[in-house]
Amino acid sequence: MSPLKEKARPRVFRAAAALCAAAAVAASLPACSGTGGPPAGGAWDDPRNSADLEILALLEREEFGRVLEVADSLEAAGTGDARLAGQKALALGMLGREEEATALFEKTLLDDYESCENHLNFAVMLMKTGKPGRALTEFNEAGRFCDESRQTLIYRNLAVANLKMGREGEALGRVEDGLFLDPGDPYLLGLKGMLVASADPAQAESLFVRSARRGAMSDDFLYQLGILFLKTGRPSAALMPLETISSRRPGDMEAALNYAEALIGSGRNEEAEERLRALMAAGGGDEASEKLARVLFRTGRFEEALELYERLPATPENLDRVAMCHHGAGRSAEALGIQRGVVLERPDWAVGHVNLAAILGALGEIDEARLHLERALELEPDNAAARLNLDILERALEGKGP
Repeated sequence: MSPLKEKARPRVFRAAAALCAAAAVAASLPACSGTGGPPAGGAWDDPRNSADLEILALLEREEFGRVLEVADSLEAAGTGDARLAGQKALALGMLGREEEATALFEKTLLDDYESCENHLNFAVMLMKTGKPGRALTEFNEAGRFCDESRQTLIYRNLAVANLKMGREGEALGRVEDGLFLDPGDPYLLGLKGMLVASADPAQAESLFVRSARRGAMSDDFLYQLGILFLKTGRPSAALMPLETISSRRPGDMEAALNYAEALIGSGRNEEAEERLRALMAAGGGDEASEKLARVLFRTGRFEEALELYERLPATPENLDRVAMCHHGAGRSAEALGIQRGVVLERPDWAVGHVNLAAILGALGEIDEARLHLERALELEPDNAAARLNLDILERALEGKGP
């Protein structure tokens, strides 16, 4: 019989969607919220223009306390306006003073309900404070009053807010609306890639590539691209994006485990082992233990792998590995009883039948081995391990092979 089939069982996680509104708070708030410069036509005097530009710069640098100082100074000088009040409310919200910010936003919108910027900034604050439902209302209101240049931005945020609420269909609809206005928007291309990745991996990959070419491969999009490569059986392609994200997010266990999975799938066993041992020490739990056991099994260290597998929950999958470790270590008779139990518990699992056949073949039980390989092919006609082992077995019976 051929070497037994190893059960590859990568655990792949779905990355959280990239959030324009939330990410903006951590990166470039005015760029996402849509806050522009003073109105054209000299509506404000030069000191007011200068102060507005200063506030925009402070918001971008997240110097919210300084924003409040400048706003208070302008108001004390009698040069306050609805726009300034909205900027002050945004700073209050970013500093955790949510109730004050909400009250000020509501007052400001009563004074000037058609303010594009204030609706957008209010929505950004609501997203930041975990209120996507109410943020949706403000983004929709912004869509009524913002000019055409802001509509794509609004669709981005509407998509993200819907996604935060678990409404993926609605999110995809808003993405499509935005791409209708701007087919090349890199953020929307990447977001669409994330939303269609499960149903259409090829389309998702194309969308991610287009997004990256336009300079918008955010960490979330890059991570999702790595997951996509991993799920579609291309672990080597997954290495670069997953390594990048793992290094940028050192405390992200999920990212680290997926990067380890890419290392395993790429045959880089020594690196995978080193990382997985570190993850186990850092609290990686059963997931890290199972992956390390798989690496040890692959490299023929059956006793070490067995020690780990026996600590894991006694699922059919883990018991299958326990049996295969005994078999690999030359204890096929002991492995047989365990593997029979696996097949009894999961009679429709092709892998269990293939591995039981491998043990039976090693013990000279050729007829029964053939039955289990045939059963595996009934369950999975394209099971390569079952087909290969059956061919080897038949050739052996004909005296043409080992």
